[in-house]
Amino acid sequence: MQWQRSVPRALAAAVVPTVLLASSLTSGSARASTPPKAQGAVFVLDSAHGSFTRGRQALGGPDTGIRPLATYIGKATDTQVLAAGRQKVIADITLASSPAENERAAWAASSRFVDLSWPDLGAGRYTVYRDGVRIVSTTGHSVRDTGVSPGSTVNYQIAGEAGGLGHTWGLTAAVPTADDTAALTETARRVEAQARRYTKTAVVWRSFIRQKWASVPQQLGSVSGCKYTRGFQYKGDNRGFSNKVTGPSFRAGLRGVVYWTKSSYDLFPETGVTRVYRNGVEVDRRKASTSGIDFRTRTRFDGKTRAVHGEIEATDPFCPSGGIRRAGIGVFYDARLARNGDFYVSGKYRQAPDHEMYLYGYTSGSRHSTKTVHQSKMRSLMCLSQPACELGTIGNSGGY
Repeated sequence: MQWQRSVPRALAAAVVPTVLLASSLTSGSARASTPPKAQGAVFVLDSAHGSFTRGRQALGGPDTGIRPLATYIGKATDTQVLAAGRQKVIADITLASSPAENERAAWAASSRFVDLSWPDLGAGRYTVYRDGVRIVSTTGHSVRDTGVSPGSTVNYQIAGEAGGLGHTWGLTAAVPTADDTAALTETARRVEAQARRYTKTAVVWRSFIRQKWASVPQQLGSVSGCKYTRGFQYKGDNRGFSNKVTGPSFRAGLRGVVYWTKSSYDLFPETGVTRVYRNGVEVDRRKASTSGIDFRTRTRFDGKTRAVHGEIEATDPFCPSGGIRRAGIGVFYDARLARNGDFYVSGKYRQAPDHEMYLYGYTSGSRHSTKTVHQSKMRSLMCLSQPACELGTIGNSGGY
């Protein structure tokens, strides 16, 4: 089915939910202290061509003359052994071969360092996280991380904001035990074997009310058009962030599943029950429609990567369903998923209520890996009253 709706326009024109949100605010996740200055990478991906050809030239230095020594095209991943001078590395080029330049990113690892590179989309600054901890911020589009151990596996995220969107890349680097050809070839086999273990990837977004109880701010009661305002309370989800696959309560959620051994995919939209109370007694309950929650693939099946699109437009069940006073949760994202767990995600969301996004890589049954893509708390009361609420960028706020 052809995609026709303009989600960004819908987000900019709609009023943010009132009865779904609490009148009290919580601050965003605490940031770490200023990270150290980025070290220059040598093995830098030329994102325009999807190959390691220019080396340090991308950082303003001389060309290092990177040479591919071997290329391994697997069923789940693609890797290369590269050399620059006497230094040899193993590089993962699975995302580097994506048809869209903004999705291309790669890592190249020796036993002593990992070079990360991604496309320069024009962000003022990119922030790099290693295993959930911020390690560096840079205005460039590549960094070298020397804080790794031989034989380890390291998870990275790179986040930046450009062109009005948040952009986040996730890369899982396999650090070789040594830098000789045999060790690098064995690492390539390890990367392929690990990726082939995954049978499906689930993309989960949940929007929830952190507080136990929520109420419509008094100044918005007469203009919201909602059925229950002054004197009423709404039951919240009473929780913080949770990366559990199922179980945590939420107001609106989307779970999309991509399979790596077949071309089909699944969509599981859901909204929570909104309960209204007065003087401690429940007076009404209703579920919002799931008709505005969607997930679909954008590329053909190849067993290695898949582009997907997701959106959530969940109208508050006790507020106007159309017009300038329409209230609802709004999210849209585009993503490129790799079977080995690497990813690229870009999108925006209304900054209320709280939001979380996770990727789950399944190997069999309920066994899975978990990657946190985005977590954010409700930010501003402006989101309750403005027709064009300030939009947040996915992956560029919250904790990893």
